[in-house]
Amino acid sequence: MPLCNIITNVQAHNAKALSIKASALVAELLSKPQSYVLSMVTHNSSLTFGGTDEPAACLHIWSIGSVGGDKNRPLFAGITKLVADELGIKPSRINIYTRDVDISDYGINGDILSGL
Repeated sequence: MPLCNIITNVQAHNAKALSIKASALVAELLSKPQSYVLSMVTHNSSLTFGGTDEPAACLHIWSIGSVGGDKNRPLFAGITKLVADELGIKPSRINIYTRDVDISDYGINGDILSGL
C-alpha cells in the first residue's frame, strides 16, 4: 500500500496527470500493483529549500516493505526524473524521504490492514 506525496512550490499544469504518472511509476519501481498506490500532488505550496523559494519539491514515499537502503536507488532516480521533467525542477532541489511502514500501522476500510 504505497503512498507517494509530491509537494512543490511550482504550479503543476495538470496535477492529476502527474499524480497518475507518479502512481504508475511507484507501482513499477516498488513491484506493487498500481491499484494499491495512493498518490497526491500538492502544488503552489509555500515550500522553501536552502532558504530560497526557487522551484523545489519534497516527496514522501511510504510503503509496506520495498523501500530502504539500496532499494531506494532506482526509486530515487526514477521519481526524481519524473518530477524534474514534469515540473521543470532541478534534481538538486528535489528531496525524497522514504518510510517502511509496518502493516499494523496501515488502515483501510475502517480496519487495520493486517486485520482484513
